[in-house]
Amino acid sequence: MKARVFSLAALVAGGLGLAAAQAPAANAAQRLDVSARVHLLPGGGATLRQSGSFTGTPFGRGTLSVSTQVGVGRGARVSFVMRSGRGTVRGASNVGVRFRGAVVIYSGQARITGGSGAFRRLRGRKLHFSGSGDLMGSSFGVHMNG
Repeated sequence: MKARVFSLAALVAGGLGLAAAQAPAANAAQRLDVSARVHLLPGGGATLRQSGSFTGTPFGRGTLSVSTQVGVGRGARVSFVMRSGRGTVRGASNVGVRFRGAVVIYSGQARITGGSGAFRRLRGRKLHFSGSGDLMGSSFGVHMNG
């Protein structure tokens, strides 16, 4: 159950962080508002893997891969890769996790560390993300903006 909670936090962080990364010009600031839905992949252990899809401004639509190290940092450290027809964005996040009954609530900051294609010069930091979900669920929604 704990692993699923951290997995959710990781998914949220990854999805949100990636969307924020896409600024068209090297020094141009751009608002982002991205939503993602991720699913826990088979496996387990201290590193959880998730995949899903994302959509939002300014990145568009694409797929998301997330890797979460449970019990590190504020609760979990997450790395993610977002892919679209225009390129790839990579990032990382440090998420805090708390529980309210059977619901896990996660929040933290993400940063965009690099990219390729149209996103090769994209960088971002202090991106805000949040989400929540049922501990027994296998699909989680997340939201990121900044």
